[in-house]
Amino acid sequence: SLTGRVEALEKKKGYVMAKNAFIDQVTIKGDFRVRYEYLDYNFQNEDGNNEHFRNRFRLGGIWQNKTENWVVGAGAATGTAANPTSTNDTWGSTAPFDHSEFNLDYAFAKHTWNDYSVTLGQMENPYVTTWTMFDPDVRFTGLTLAYGAKEGVFATASAYGAQERILTGNDSNTTMLYMAQVGYKNKFSEKGNYTLAAGYQMYDQEFINQGPEDKEIDYLGDIDPDQYGLSIGDLYGDVTFPAGPMTMKLYGQVWMNFDADGDIGESQAVDLNQKPEDNDMGWVLGLNANIEQFHFGYAYAYVEADSYFGYLSDADFGYDTTNKQGHRANVGYDVTKNWAVDFNFFSVERIEDIPGDDFDDKQTYQLDVSYKF
Repeated sequence: SLTGRVEALEKKKGYVMAKNAFIDQVTIKGDFRVRYEYLDYNFQNEDGNNEHFRNRFRLGGIWQNKTENWVVGAGAATGTAANPTSTNDTWGSTAPFDHSEFNLDYAFAKHTWNDYSVTLGQMENPYVTTWTMFDPDVRFTGLTLAYGAKEGVFATASAYGAQERILTGNDSNTTMLYMAQVGYKNKFSEKGNYTLAAGYQMYDQEFINQGPEDKEIDYLGDIDPDQYGLSIGDLYGDVTFPAGPMTMKLYGQVWMNFDADGDIGESQAVDLNQKPEDNDMGWVLGLNANIEQFHFGYAYAYVEADSYFGYLSDADFGYDTTNKQGHRANVGYDVTKNWAVDFNFFSVERIEDIPGDDFDDKQTYQLDVSYKF
C-alpha cells in the first residue's frame, strides 16, 4: 500500500521512491570555484599580459539501484558547449555583466556484474592517464567496457563518437575514436601501491579527412589527410608511498603517434618547418604530495607537435595545443573538509620555433577558491 511504502521511505532517510520501487543511495554532488588568472607572455618580441576572473559551477546526481546493479548519472556545468576542455566562465567575456552558459556535462548509465562493467552515454574519462593528454574536463560519448577489481589485472575498451562529419555533398557520418588499455595495480605495503598500464587510441580516418574544402576544420592544423593519422600508444606508471608524515605519488607517461606521416609543413603545429614523423613523441613526469591539510605537486611535460590529438590536451598548459614543453606546479590548503584554496603555476615554451611567429614563452598564474558539496 501507499502508506506502507511511505513508512518504509521514512525509515530510509535520504532515499527516494520511483514507480513503487526504491532507488538506493541518491547522491547529489557539485562544486563552485572562483579563479583569478594572470597570463604573462612574450609574442612577436613584445611582452603581453592578460588577467581575468572566472567562475566554474558544476552540479550532478548519481542514482543507484543495487538490486539491478545499475547506476545512472547526469550533471551540468558552466562553460561553452563547443569547448571540450574547459568548464570555466570568464566574467564579462561576451558583454558587461553577462550571464553564464550552463550545459549538460555528462549523462550515463553503468551496469556492473562481478568485476565487469558496461557504461553507455557521455562520461568522464575512464582511463588511467595523466593530466597532459586529456584535459580533466573532457567527456567521452559512447560505450565503455571494463574489467578489474581493486587489485590485480584491469582492462578497458571503448568506442566513442568523435564528430559528425560531412563527407561529400549532404552525406554525413559519425566518426569514431577507439581506445583500449590493459594494466596491473597492487599494493607493496600497507600504505604503498603502484599501477602500470599500456594504452592505445585510434581515430577514424574520416575524422582526419576533415571533409570538403568549404567545411574543413582547423583542429588538426595543416596535415595531409591522405598520409596523416592518429594512432597513439602510451605507457603509464605510478607509485604511491608514505614519506614520514607525507603521502607521495610519483607518476609518468610516455606516448607516440605511429601514424604521424607527411611532408615538411604538414603538421598539427601550423607552419612548422619539419616532418610530422620527426615530432611524434611526448612524455610527462610528476610528483604529488600531501601532508595533513596541505597538498602540492610538480610536473614537467614534453609534447611534440604530432604526438597526440592536441585539441583535447590540457587547456591551461601553454599557448599551443602541441609543440610545447614546460613546468606545472601547484600548492593548496584545505581550510575545511569542503573549502580549499589553491595556487597553480604553468611555465611553457615551444619545442620547435615556428617561422614568422615570434611567440617565445608563456607563464600562467592561478589563484582558486573552491567549495565542494
